Amino acid sequence: MDIGKKIKTLRLGKSLTQTGMAEILGVSKSTMSNYERNISTPDPDTLRKIASYFDVTVDYLFNDETDSPRDIIKEGTAYHPDNALNKDEWNAISYYRRLSDEQKDFIKGQMIQLYQKSSSSNKG
Repeated sequence: MDIGKKIKTLRLGKSLTQTGMAEILGVSKSTMSNYERNISTPDPDTLRKIASYFDVTVDYLFNDETDSPRDIIKEGTAYHPDNALNKDEWNAISYYRRLSDEQKDFIKGQMIQLYQKSSSSNKG
């Protein structure tokens, strides 16, 4: 898949219009359209904005292979191919990414509580 198609697929996955994505990136709608049609390629700063917004690596955007967890999952700012996820972990992350910020905060809180409960149970 070429970079234009990947950008478009990511954009549509968030239900964004080209105009909306252009505003996020600080470019014109026609520039956004040119990116998606491979008429032009985003500059390095814009590539970083795209990768950051969609929580993928810049390498993923240029990768010609189809999507897989190893292509797009990153930890902090570094991608770790040795830490491949199993199917359940990948599904959990996939669903998590679709949540609103408020829902993500709730889930994080629940995970922390479960971890703390588990840690205190193991000590006793």
